[in-house]
Amino acid sequence: MKLLVPLLFLVIPFSVWAYEEIVFADDIAETESEFTGNPIVDEADAGNNEKAANEVAAAYSDIEADSSDNASEMSQEEADAELAADMGSGDSAELKTLPKLTLDMTTAFVPTASRRISAPYGIRTYRMHRGVDMGLCHGEDRTIVAAFTGVVTKVRNQGRRKGYGKYVILDHGNGLTTLYAHLASWKVNVGDTLQAGDTIGVGGNTGRSFGAHLHFEMKYHGNYIDPATIFNFEEGTFQSALITIEPQEILAVEEGFQKELSKHRYYKVRSGDCLGKIARKYGISVTRLKQLNGIKGNTIRPGQVLRCS
Repeated sequence: MKLLVPLLFLVIPFSVWAYEEIVFADDIAETESEFTGNPIVDEADAGNNEKAANEVAAAYSDIEADSSDNASEMSQEEADAELAADMGSGDSAELKTLPKLTLDMTTAFVPTASRRISAPYGIRTYRMHRGVDMGLCHGEDRTIVAAFTGVVTKVRNQGRRKGYGKYVILDHGNGLTTLYAHLASWKVNVGDTLQAGDTIGVGGNTGRSFGAHLHFEMKYHGNYIDPATIFNFEEGTFQSALITIEPQEILAVEEGFQKELSKHRYYKVRSGDCLGKIARKYGISVTRLKQLNGIKGNTIRPGQVLRCS
């Protein structure tokens, strides 16, 4: 009996450790942009809970936490639409007549100290990811700064688990706008004029996010630009000292993406499929999938063709 008790203490911790390893592996596999790979550390990180977010914000003496943490939740489709309206809507016909824009990048700043792209601009799960995601590692400087000199036009909180969370939009006065999303907190107000490199806030994990990161977008007269064609994020610099934004090139790139997306707008149901599985595949909600196809219940049949965008 005296030998049995110590053996139990040896077996039980090993069993618990083995179980936790399995859970960690599953969690990491489902994470879109994890930043440490350890869910225990990540769960305590900024943006995952108010206590952690406030502790990170407190480390930056002038940064105040947003008071609208209880903002009403919205669907991802509503969040996308609202953000598109905030950033300005582009028009392909207008784009053809716009002048070239030349940017002096020697006065610009990469908006975060992070050098890791966790998600590039482009097609992701059959929908467009309109920005570059920069992963924010645990313990590193998460200060987010203005990429260019501009005026704050929007300070918004879409919710803790929906949309883009806390975000800030700057208008740079030359047709260019930039977005900084999933912030833990900000220190700016609408109407503030910021110089390139001025602090906007602290990067975090608010909104529909699976790990602390900065979602950074750029638009020229409402038309999306891949920020990686302007900045060299991995090196923390820019692609060249002078960058010329060519409207015709923007249009050609967008047409290429839309052509690729058009191949995936319909899906033929297979045996074993369900609405949830198909919705996840195409990056939309089950509600939206049902609306697109006039489905009232939850029943679909093999061979049925569904519109998915």
